[in-house]
Amino acid sequence: MREIFLQNGAFRRPFSKGLVVESLLNAGVEADTGAAIARSVEQDLLDHGQTLIAPEELWDLVSGRAGQLYGDGLAGQLRAQVPTFSDIIILDEPTPRPFSKGILARSLENTGLPSREAYQLAKEVDRALRLGGERTVSRRALEAQVERILERQLGEVARRAYHERADRIGLLVVEEERSGFSFPFSKGILAQSLLSCGLSPTLAHKLARETESVLLDRGVRVLPRPELRAVVADLLRKEVGEEPAQRYLLLRAIRRPPKPLVILIGGVSGTGKSHLASEIAYRLGINRVVSSDSVRAVMRKMVSAELLPALHASTFEAWQALLAPGEQCDRPSADLLLRGFREQVQQVSVGLQANIDRSVEERASLLLEGVHIVPGPLTRPREDAIVVPLLVVVPDAEQHRNHFYARERDTGHQRSKERYLGYFREIRTLQDYLQDQAATFEVAVIDGEALDRAADQATEEVTRRVLMALQPSLE
Repeated sequence: MREIFLQNGAFRRPFSKGLVVESLLNAGVEADTGAAIARSVEQDLLDHGQTLIAPEELWDLVSGRAGQLYGDGLAGQLRAQVPTFSDIIILDEPTPRPFSKGILARSLENTGLPSREAYQLAKEVDRALRLGGERTVSRRALEAQVERILERQLGEVARRAYHERADRIGLLVVEEERSGFSFPFSKGILAQSLLSCGLSPTLAHKLARETESVLLDRGVRVLPRPELRAVVADLLRKEVGEEPAQRYLLLRAIRRPPKPLVILIGGVSGTGKSHLASEIAYRLGINRVVSSDSVRAVMRKMVSAELLPALHASTFEAWQALLAPGEQCDRPSADLLLRGFREQVQQVSVGLQANIDRSVEERASLLLEGVHIVPGPLTRPREDAIVVPLLVVVPDAEQHRNHFYARERDTGHQRSKERYLGYFREIRTLQDYLQDQAATFEVAVIDGEALDRAADQATEEVTRRVLMALQPSLE
């Protein structure tokens, strides 16, 4: 199916039926009715071959379709509000910026509200602005709206706590170097950046709070991003040392590489590759994370077990699809095990390659993880992307075995250890094979026994690869 995109100036994002439904729900439309309208509008766009549409044009189309089905009164009500897929702009110096429920929720958390309650209140503010047709709002008007909702729902004490904090902090804005856009300073985002330097979460959040205090004490309200980085680096030198400060500056410099970043994390079951993938994606700000198991699951829905039997088995059981009819075999030889494994990898690689190609085409960084990420053709360098292949292993067999016990406990026995331990010998054989492949294709091997140490090793390898790609522009 062709994809539909919302085009707003230079920015483009995928069409979302969910956001259309949410906009209709704001106006009091029933969920089933909203879903029907959203599907109807999407189908109409596809039927007319329209793959690009402005948010205002889309909302006019939605309102018109609602009017056809449920009367002009609803259509008029919808046209008077701001849909959830359109930005509400806060008119502040130096440049206007979009309203963000997430940033407002964090501000409310800083007044002492629990996270869930803070986000619900932020949603209420967003809904009030949209129902009021507020396409632009001043910061003071926004704060007044927040205070009204706080007082109505939680009382005067909560309103006063927010008012005092807003009055003290005001708006701390960071200007981008090249684009000219500005964004509110976020301690959470800064702490995430500091985590990628190897700092503990406690220290990262402490330094983020200290950075905010330093800027407020200086009376700063607007500062270019390089100046913010200089302040952070100076605090790092004083609190931790020169090496973490230099690492922070280096990682900030490579945050936006010249080509899309494709990180490929392989490893057999029980090595902790999924946890490592989540940690690396968080540290480096990568939004697209795909597991090879999910790709395999989609392919299984499309192709029957009769056609591709190896695809429908676990990687350590794929050899069974190679047995002749009626042939009995309790445990495979190493050769049979690897032939079955390679057959499934070859099949799943089609879907993995498609994911990589799509991300590169859209110039979006991607992290792929799974046992099907095998050093070889999939992990080779590309001209149009920075490919960083990694292999996660657990060298000690007993430690590896313990990972399955821990996983069963952590998942509430959803992933039983018995099945994996029953094929533990085969899983270790596959790990040996992957390590041989990693040596042949010069893929970095990460020790997965300790997550923090593994994340540091992986970050170092990503940094090294990106610096190699940046080298021509740095010379």
